[in-house]
Amino acid sequence: MEVSDRINKKMTEHGLSQADLIRGTGAGRATVSGWVNGTNKPSAKHLDALARTLKTTTSWILTGISSDEKNFQLVESWDSSTPLEDDEVEIPFFKDFSFACGSGSIGEALANEKRKLRISKATLRNKAIDKKNAVATSASGDSMSPTIKDGDTIHIDLGRKIIKDGKIFAICHGGLFMAKRLYNLPMGGIRIVSDNAAEYPEIQLTAQEILDQQFEIVGWIWQISTMESW
Repeated sequence: MEVSDRINKKMTEHGLSQADLIRGTGAGRATVSGWVNGTNKPSAKHLDALARTLKTTTSWILTGISSDEKNFQLVESWDSSTPLEDDEVEIPFFKDFSFACGSGSIGEALANEKRKLRISKATLRNKAIDKKNAVATSASGDSMSPTIKDGDTIHIDLGRKIIKDGKIFAICHGGLFMAKRLYNLPMGGIRIVSDNAAEYPEIQLTAQEILDQQFEIVGWIWQISTMESW
């Protein structure tokens, strides 16, 4: 289900028209029409007001997952002396994964990372994620706000690198590590999209530019863990 599908779903549920969205968000008629038809997505400027109008959350509009469905957990490093529960495994936890980008050293980074994060075996099984492909790292910046906030922990499946339009992936681009939504373009090109589109415009790369700009998909971001600040 795309963003436009979720917007239309809530409009139907609450008996709302495009005119109601215009009044509720202050956006122009063409902008709201684009949200409903799927030709453009809500920017950060209008997202909160749109969520209030649709009686939902910004996270649900963008991802289909409401804020209270997110996995809120305290991220801790564990040492080898702490016993694991029967249904737990340890996965590498990087405070800063950016050093591994652009240098072909991701495998080496995985082998050398000593910090660990505990996760349920059942969780990995339910997502069909091989333990050896499961890693976590801290997110930085606000390019994917409000879906991913600065300091959130993102869980990455290194085994899933085939683009599914609209899914969030961890990528390396020109030596920089970042989280972005990816979309396929004809002739092997890609769209690189930030949820905070007002401040971080979309990037499009051709197949040749993917090679020239050292673009690499690290893996699929399948879980976002967050802690609220006071």
